[in-house]
Amino acid sequence: MNIAIVRLSSLGDIIFCMASLQIIKHYRPNCSITWFADKKFADILDNNPDLENIVKVDLKNLRGSFSFSGLQHEYRKLLVHGKYDLVIDLHGMIKSAVISRIVGKATCGFHPRTAKEPLTALLYGKRIDVPLEINTVFRYASLVAQSLGITVTEQELINKRPFLFYTHNDVSCSEQFFRSDRKNIILVVGSTWESRNYPKDKFVAVANELKENILVCHGNEQEYQTAQYIAERSPYVSMLPKMNINQLKAAVSRADLLIGGDTGPTHIAWANNIPCIVIFGPTPAHRIYAGDSCRILKSTSIVDDRKLDRNDFSIGEIRESQVIELARELLAR
Repeated sequence: MNIAIVRLSSLGDIIFCMASLQIIKHYRPNCSITWFADKKFADILDNNPDLENIVKVDLKNLRGSFSFSGLQHEYRKLLVHGKYDLVIDLHGMIKSAVISRIVGKATCGFHPRTAKEPLTALLYGKRIDVPLEINTVFRYASLVAQSLGITVTEQELINKRPFLFYTHNDVSCSEQFFRSDRKNIILVVGSTWESRNYPKDKFVAVANELKENILVCHGNEQEYQTAQYIAERSPYVSMLPKMNINQLKAAVSRADLLIGGDTGPTHIAWANNIPCIVIFGPTPAHRIYAGDSCRILKSTSIVDDRKLDRNDFSIGEIRESQVIELARELLAR
């Protein structure tokens, strides 16, 4: 059976969806899986043994500089592997539903009650109602499971195997920054929303209290400025170089601990079972599963899954002492 999964973005959501790959392969070991993702985020899928093909589409660039030749190029890219027996749209938007319809003989997606864009349901052969309020990883896995006629339990996802992969060449970019005489802790200081970021002064306090080898990752100019601010105020902090997605996977996967907000690099740690502290403010804490290697801190704000508040800066109310206590607990394991 040839299966295609469509999840175009973002980095964190692609990671959440990827937890379903090992479920599919467990119950349908002889199937072939292709993943359609936006070119900007698709490298997170690289080197995954459960994927036969990755199709990296460039819809964002096409939107920015539309041309019919560009449209034809992307259309041919969609069909390069032919039609799939089943396409599962884990994105729930018109653009993903159109791709699913183009490449699939049969299509499954979210019911209009829970899809990001309800009109997508018109393009699916099968519409599945999965509540928004359940754990996000389980929500995606439930859609996959019901599309394939199998049953998945939350315990299977909690006991997942690491599922993000990289090559030896990806390791060399950050190798010199890791030390053997101290614990290596990575701080994730940025995200797509400022309100998701743990305050930089609190990160300084955490670094100065833990006194380990603290490494700060950054992906754009604003994150670079934040990383520099923290490094200038703590003798224990170094700035990692700017890395691509595969290099980031490699760096995160050799850390003793990662601390960050609800954003892609933090979820890389969760995916690969790296000890992590995930700090939530304006987004729901049920996006991932807490466990032996993952601790969750959530502010007191009430989050509406259907209408997230970008102006909810309650993440700042989480005390440094809470982060430090959990960090010491995880580092001592």
